Amino acid sequence: MKTTLVAAGTLAVLVACGGGGSSGSMSQTGAQSVATWGTITAFGSVYVNGVRYDVSRATLKKNDTTVAQTGLAVGEVALVRGREDTQTGQGEADSVDVEDSVVGPITTITGNQLTVLGQTISVTANTSFGPGITPADLTGLKMNDSVEVSGLPGMGGVIMATRIGRAESNEPLQVLGTVGTVSATTFMINGLTVDFSNLSLSGFASGKPATGDLVIARGTAFDPTAVKLTATAVRLADTDRDEQAAGGLVEEEGLITVFTSATDFQVAGAKVTTTASTVFKNGTAADLALNVRVEVRGTLDANKVLMADVVEIEHIAVIALAATVSGVDTTMNTLTVLGVTISVDTNTRFEDESNAQVQMFSLKDVAVGNTVLVRGYEKPAGSGMVLATRLVRLPPLPSMDVGVRGPFTASTATQFKILNITIDATSAKLYGKGGQSLTTAEFFTQAVGQIVDVLGTATGSTVTASKAIIDPLEDR
Repeated sequence: MKTTLVAAGTLAVLVACGGGGSSGSMSQTGAQSVATWGTITAFGSVYVNGVRYDVSRATLKKNDTTVAQTGLAVGEVALVRGREDTQTGQGEADSVDVEDSVVGPITTITGNQLTVLGQTISVTANTSFGPGITPADLTGLKMNDSVEVSGLPGMGGVIMATRIGRAESNEPLQVLGTVGTVSATTFMINGLTVDFSNLSLSGFASGKPATGDLVIARGTAFDPTAVKLTATAVRLADTDRDEQAAGGLVEEEGLITVFTSATDFQVAGAKVTTTASTVFKNGTAADLALNVRVEVRGTLDANKVLMADVVEIEHIAVIALAATVSGVDTTMNTLTVLGVTISVDTNTRFEDESNAQVQMFSLKDVAVGNTVLVRGYEKPAGSGMVLATRLVRLPPLPSMDVGVRGPFTASTATQFKILNITIDATSAKLYGKGGQSLTTAEFFTQAVGQIVDVLGTATGSTVTASKAIIDPLEDR
């Protein structure tokens, strides 16, 4: 997606944001052991994979260091162990562990990808950015910036970043990944050589990492020319399946990294199978494919294969709105932007990038007149309403500047609609997929069936466009 709203107030490229949830206590009858792995979407306690986990008695860690709840952030991928009440959908955590996928200096930036410690990082509309990265997108980063990246592993070892933040000056270098080739003193994690020659390793069956092991390697010395990390510590990484016995409840979010069939695939390298009784949400078994992002819930068999009860296929969030809020209904969990009713749920990612910087940000903190950035999809289809996958509060915009992104619907010769928002393109600069300038006739012909980004000013639910771009990018 190419049009975002820069928090400083200028319109440049619409990015994606969201989170939400309910509260409640666990009953004693429905609680069962659970291990879940997924993106933190909101706080108050901690929301992961649509479940609110009470963390009042939990141990919280980030990169093996005990932290307070303020030490965690929306967009980070967490492993939660505890109990979940299957009747109420509420959880209670014993532990919440965040391990960054990689921490280190940026060595390349190309298109929507960057390289850190030999790991390829893909930046998408679902990527959150931490404080101090301005603008809050890939253009806010430069070569040699030291960053910490949390994300989901995809095909070929590419990490789909869910959050990128600035690393502390004294923070150790780190890589979380699957071991490739191994020699007497080194092993590979994608494009990185890890030198463990100065270590006495324990916890490995053969005395050292083996091909296929999921490990965490840390160090303080990195040779960018040789792409080599001299390790000061290497250990096996924890997973959501480690301590769960057969029949244990597991919930995990990730990309399909191996796909043989709908009954035989892997999510982040871990095996999943479905049955005739598996429930599919937001799609069918036919929608499963390599690099599709899913949430899977089920129990483990004796071989640690996840027997899926539910597979939720994550929607592509093609709609984005950047404007002021005209209404909020916390009872119905909705807000109104540009005349569009937007609902939030327990999977919506909430972030506050306004001057208030509220960590436990939720719909209750949103007020009429706030500037927000909403990313989501139309639900129900054809309703003109949006279910938010991300909701971000931003600093105020100048004047009535807005950004709108979504499917193009023709109206009059110089007007079109996105949802029920009327876009007046009479005086707009119009561009095609390749960035080429178009005439009005060319634009209205080429935009049919496409996603369009619009920048302009708003009066009610009408936007007078200054720029409209046919967007060629597919964002997940």
